[in-house]
Amino acid sequence: MSRSCLLAFSALAVAAACATPTPQAPAAVKVLVLYDMEGITSAMQPTDVNFGSPTYEATRESLVEDVNAAIRGLLKAGATEIVVTDGHGSGSPDPDYVLERMPEGARHEIRDAPYDPYIDLIDGSYTAMVAIAMHSKAAGGGFLAHTYNGHTRWMMGGHDMNESMLVAASAARFGVPLILVTGDNVLEREVEAFSPGTEYVVVKTAESVERAVSRPRAEVSADIEAAAERALRNVASIPPWTGNLPAPFDNDYGYILPEQAAIAVGFPGATVVDNKTIRVPASSFLEAYLAFRALAGFTGLANQRILVQAVREQPGGPELLQTARGRLPSRAERSFEPTGTTLPRGYGNHGYR
Repeated sequence: MSRSCLLAFSALAVAAACATPTPQAPAAVKVLVLYDMEGITSAMQPTDVNFGSPTYEATRESLVEDVNAAIRGLLKAGATEIVVTDGHGSGSPDPDYVLERMPEGARHEIRDAPYDPYIDLIDGSYTAMVAIAMHSKAAGGGFLAHTYNGHTRWMMGGHDMNESMLVAASAARFGVPLILVTGDNVLEREVEAFSPGTEYVVVKTAESVERAVSRPRAEVSADIEAAAERALRNVASIPPWTGNLPAPFDNDYGYILPEQAAIAVGFPGATVVDNKTIRVPASSFLEAYLAFRALAGFTGLANQRILVQAVREQPGGPELLQTARGRLPSRAERSFEPTGTTLPRGYGNHGYR
């Protein structure tokens, strides 16, 4: 190499070595935190999670502590954005979480139109999902155990679904893992069975479906914070839960009452399994969930029919029902003309204004 070439090469090497590297923007780490109420640390009797009950406000405070402990841990692990959504139907016109207590670095999702927190929020922009204050499956035996509502059960491709599995399968549509769940000791076993890599914090012991005993507040908060931090740091080792479903797969939707199943069998494609269960095939989790959600809603009409019949059979019942019917339009008053542009607020739908 000539002397001039050597000098030029050396100058380039020095310039390259001394060049200031272009700063890289930190990678976005976005986490969705969905909360329920049955699995809150201080919820120990059924009325604790109902808006308007004497203990509801104290339960809200415990919810704030559970959620905020998770947020603190996620922020420690490097979360750059945390979105919180209400997954409970307490009947409150406002979110069950106290919005004024939201830590910096997190925000509560509030929309101007109704949305389903199980399926409408999660997308590919998220790194992970967390579920706080959850409960065990229908007939699972945990505190306030149910799946979606009190009279439904869902076997998805052979999986006996709880709501933690539901949100995990929803997140898995976008390759997002469920990294942390909190709740009672019964749900712990269910989560371990379907997603052993998911972190879990037991906040209380279920003595029955209607009674639980809480762990000390300070211990629970510390455990949730540590588990959230650990889970997000180890997110790469926690796979999304898909259930390994074939296409298509069967969904068995079960009900408490035969009268509910008798309504459900009218759903397109439904067949009878037994007098409390109908079967509907699906080709995806989303298709199966939308069928389950629709059925959960309109099979509840059987409850009203049974209650109306019970009232009719009581002394003075027919007169009481006639008075109640007075609140509905008569045949002459019935009209399909709109009276406004928005729907009434649905029960418990407090993720929107």
